[in-house]
Parts: sequence; C-alpha cells; structure tokens
Amino acid sequence: MIALALLFILAQCTSDDIQSEQCNCESATVTEENKDVEAVVVFIQGNNPNGNQGPDNYVLSNDSADFKRSSHVAGPNILVPCDSLSTNFRKQGLKVLISYKRKDCYGAITQPTLHGNYGYFVDLTAIKAKNL
Repeated sequence: MIALALLFILAQCTSDDIQSEQCNCESATVTEENKDVEAVVVFIQGNNPNGNQGPDNYVLSNDSADFKRSSHVAGPNILVPCDSLSTNFRKQGLKVLISYKRKDCYGAITQPTLHGNYGYFVDLTAIKAKNL
C-alpha cells in the first residue's frame, strides 16, 4: 500500500506542468498551435508597488470575461508574446484576432503580490485588430 502511494506521488512530481527552471522563450518548446483566436490587449504596469515588479508589459488574454473589463484575470488565459507587441497594438482593451504557437512554459509573468507566476509564452504568427 505504501509503495503504491509512493509511486502515485512520484508520478505526480514528473508532471509536464511543473517547471524545473525559470520560463523563457528560447528554451521552451511549442506544444500547440492556434489560429484566429479572439483576444484582448492587457497592459501590465511594471514596478507597481501593488503588483508586477518588472518592466511595463503588453500581453494578451483570450478569456472572454477580460474583453469587457479594464483589468484581467491572472491564469493560463494570459499569452505573453516572445517578441513584444508592435506599437500599433499597444492599447489596453484593444480586441484582436491572433494566431500563435503556444510554448510549454507556464509562468511567463511573475507577480509577487499574487505569490506566483502565470501566463504562457507564445510566438505570434498573425495579429490584426478585430472589426467591431
């Protein structure tokens, strides 16, 4: 019985979701490709005493609930482009249609006040503003 429990625990520890080192675009591999996904641009303020402790960042959210509000939900819905968004798309709340290759690295953004990491790195293959 103990051996079976130990095997179960070891199996859980080898899960692909666990990051053995810090996420980065260069070492992460592509796990899925998505085309024509609706998303919204999210601005994350850097060096904010109540949140992110890094540079300003423009990311994307594919959570439809984020389309209607000025904030975002931290989680797997956050997509962090490996190459920064062009200035044409750096507008909080801008609705876009994107195609991308998602990397296996979850934890692209660190927010000390949330005591964790969230978001996936992505290679954008296409982006355009969505017609309203």
